[in-house]
Amino acid sequence: MESVAVMGFAEVIRHLPAIRRARAALVDLLARRSDAIFLPIDSPGLNLGLARAAHRMGRGVVYYVCPQIWAWGYGRVRRLREDVDLTLLLFRFEEAILSREGARARWVGHPAGALTPDPGRREEARRGLGIAPSETLIAVLPGSRRGEVRRHLGPMLEAAARLVNHGARGIRVAVSDAGPVAGIASRGRVADLWRLIAPIHHRGDSETLLRAADLALVASGTATLETAALGVPMVIVYKTGALNYAIARRVVRLQRIGLANIVAESDAAPERIQGNATGPRIASAAATLLDVPAERERQRAAFASLQERLGGAGSAGRAADALLEFISERRPATAAASSG
Repeated sequence: MESVAVMGFAEVIRHLPAIRRARAALVDLLARRSDAIFLPIDSPGLNLGLARAAHRMGRGVVYYVCPQIWAWGYGRVRRLREDVDLTLLLFRFEEAILSREGARARWVGHPAGALTPDPGRREEARRGLGIAPSETLIAVLPGSRRGEVRRHLGPMLEAAARLVNHGARGIRVAVSDAGPVAGIASRGRVADLWRLIAPIHHRGDSETLLRAADLALVASGTATLETAALGVPMVIVYKTGALNYAIARRVVRLQRIGLANIVAESDAAPERIQGNATGPRIASAAATLLDVPAERERQRAAFASLQERLGGAGSAGRAADALLEFISERRPATAAASSG
């Protein structure tokens, strides 16, 4: 999956050979397994085509994580209706869209719905990272894909450096390494900032880091949901290539980009996107959250209902139950076809 997990139009073009190889291998596997249920997860650029191939072979298709048709690519609803037997949804508002278009769907919730603030676990996480009670911890989550880390890490570290020098508080910085942080942090201006800040290089799961944090600088994506669910004030950051951004401005229908803001129907978390994703502008938004308690509380209040909106705990179990029910529905039909 790492070879095909790319975002943006230019990135997809560069990775087409790897995507084609992956697609051919999966089509071959589906052809050899007549009893298969195809369970694609997200990645619509690859998986919608595979879903069509699987459907035409007579395989059952259950799509987990609906393509973001509410943001762009609404025409994909037709593909879900024609080629997918059941779509499992992370977000409840997707249910009405698919129902209206005649596509069978079931809301199972998002894994981040299981996350809640916990003072005991927060203290444990801070001790594990060596953060003193008097210190303020800023978590930096630049993303997991190489392109995301390459574009986000520099501005985020610059913002963090400005915050370290902001006021009299003792500020520590920790960088989550869910991607190729080490390589990117060793070159050029980013390397200079890294040496200046001397951040904690956190290679564990991001949940532990977020539980310990007082503030987070977060690349737009699932991490914004996790951050909001844990009650950590954040600034959302996203940069992409100039071509990708120019195309996205014409096809994306949303006023907000951060998933936490979208799900909460709020602009509570400041968003610093593309030309605004600079060190000074990220730092300015973050400094307001650090300096003004009312702003932190306003953001937390806006996200207070997020766990409920995401379905609470148990999303994986509900997805498994839906899959098992789908399989049991298919068995009589499959048996009848075989006997006929």
